[in-house]
Amino acid sequence: MTAAWSTELTNAALIGGAFVAIFITAELWRRVSAPPVEWTRKFVHFAGGVVAACFPWLLQHHWTVLLLGAAFLLILWGTRRLGLLQSVHGVARSSEGGIYFPIAIYLVYRIGADRPVAYFISILVLVVADAAAAVLGSAYGRHTFDVERDKRSLEGSTVFFVATFLIVHLSLLLLTDIDRRLSVLVGAQIALVVTLFEAISIEGNDNLLVPLVTYFLLYKLTGQTPAMLEGQLVAQLVIIALIGLAAWRVPFVTFSGAAALTLFVYGAYALGGPEWIIGPALGIVVFGATFARRAAFADTAHPTYQVVATFYVCAVPTALFLANNVFEKVLVQPAWLAVDDPFYPLYLGACAAQVAIAAWNLVPGAGGSALGMPGWRAESGSGAAHAWRWAVGFTLGAVLVVVWPGAYVGALEIPGIAAAAALALLGPATYHGLRHLPQWPQHPPWNVRLAMCSVAFAALVVGAVWIRSLAPA
Repeated sequence: MTAAWSTELTNAALIGGAFVAIFITAELWRRVSAPPVEWTRKFVHFAGGVVAACFPWLLQHHWTVLLLGAAFLLILWGTRRLGLLQSVHGVARSSEGGIYFPIAIYLVYRIGADRPVAYFISILVLVVADAAAAVLGSAYGRHTFDVERDKRSLEGSTVFFVATFLIVHLSLLLLTDIDRRLSVLVGAQIALVVTLFEAISIEGNDNLLVPLVTYFLLYKLTGQTPAMLEGQLVAQLVIIALIGLAAWRVPFVTFSGAAALTLFVYGAYALGGPEWIIGPALGIVVFGATFARRAAFADTAHPTYQVVATFYVCAVPTALFLANNVFEKVLVQPAWLAVDDPFYPLYLGACAAQVAIAAWNLVPGAGGSALGMPGWRAESGSGAAHAWRWAVGFTLGAVLVVVWPGAYVGALEIPGIAAAAALALLGPATYHGLRHLPQWPQHPPWNVRLAMCSVAFAALVVGAVWIRSLAPA
C-alpha cells in the first residue's frame, strides 16, 4: 500500500470516528438534559458539517467521500427503521434533511474539490448560517410565514442572510486574493439568493439546495467585474421589490410563493439577460393588477400560490432558460444552430401559456377551484362556450402582454414570434381540453400539474418544429 493510500485510509477512519462521536454526543445530550430535538439535530448538522468542510484538505479521492456518505446514509436509514437515534429522527415534522446532507456533501466535493475555498464556503453556509437561523429564529421569531406545511420566520431568514453574507465575504477576503469590493458584492448577491432558497425549502431539501446553489453562484460571480455585479445586484433588488409589491396586492399569492417567483425571474435575468424578464414581468404585473380587486370577493382563507404551485407554474419556462444557457455556454452547438438564444421564443410562449391558464382559472364561473381556490359563484350564462370564450380571450391577451414585448426587446423576427404565439395557444388549448376528462382528478394540486404537463407538451411539439426550421434546407 502506498503512503498516499495509507494516509487516505487513516484520515477516512478518523473522519468516520468523528461522525460516530457526534452521534453519541447528541444521544447522550438528549438523554441527560432532554433538550428540544431541533437542538440536537442542529448539533449533529453543525458538527458534522464542520468536519465535512475540511474534506478537500483531508481526502484526495471522491470515492472515499462516497463511501463515507454511504455509511452515513446507512446509519441514518437503519436507526430510523429501528426507532433509534431520536436525537436526529425524533421530530414531528416530515424531513429528509439527514438524507440530503451527505448527498450534497458528495456532489459539492465531486464538482468542487479542485476549488477548496468554494467548497468550504458552500458547506459552511449550510451548517453555520442554517444552524444560526434555526436557533435564533425559533427563539426570537415573531413574524412567521407558511411554506406549505412548514413555518418560517422573517427573523430567522434575516439571521440566515447576515450569516451567509459574512461567511462568503470574509472567506473570500481572507482565503483568496479577490478584490475587496468584489467580495462584498458577491457576498451580498449570494446571501440574497440563498436566503430565498432556504426560506422556501420544504422537507429538509435546503440541505441539498443551499450548498449546490452557493457553489454555482461562487463559480459564476467571482469571475465577473464589480461593475457587472453592481448592475446585477440592483436588478435583483428591483425584481424583489416589484414581485413583493405584486404579491402584496394579490391575496392568493403567499410570501413563499412570491419568493419562489422571485428566484424564477432572477434566474432568467442572471442566465439569460434583461430581455428574458420583460415578458414574464409584464405578465405578472398585468395579472396582479387585473385580479387584485376581484380576488377580494373570493374566499382566500387558504391561499393557493405557495411553493409547490409556483414550482409547477415556473417549471417549463425555467427548463427552457436553463436549456438555452447550457446550449450557449456548455455544449458544442451544430453550425446550423449557432443562433442567439435558440430557446427564447419557446420560453416566451411557455410564460404566456402559464399566464393565460392561471388567469382563466380565476374567471367567475370558468375555473375557480382548479388551483385549489374555492372560486366565485358562477355567473348567468356560464358554461362550456362561456369558458372557452374566456380561455381564448386570456390566451390572446397573454400573447399581447408577454410575447409581443418580450419579442420586441429580444429582437425576434416573424418566425420566432410565430413559434412563441403557437406555443402560447397550444398549451392552454391542451389544458382546457384535458381538464374536463372524467378521470382527471379535480382537487389540487392536480390541475397545476396538468397545466405544467400541457405547456411542456406544447413546448415539445412547437419546439421540434422550431428547432427543425433553424436547420438549413
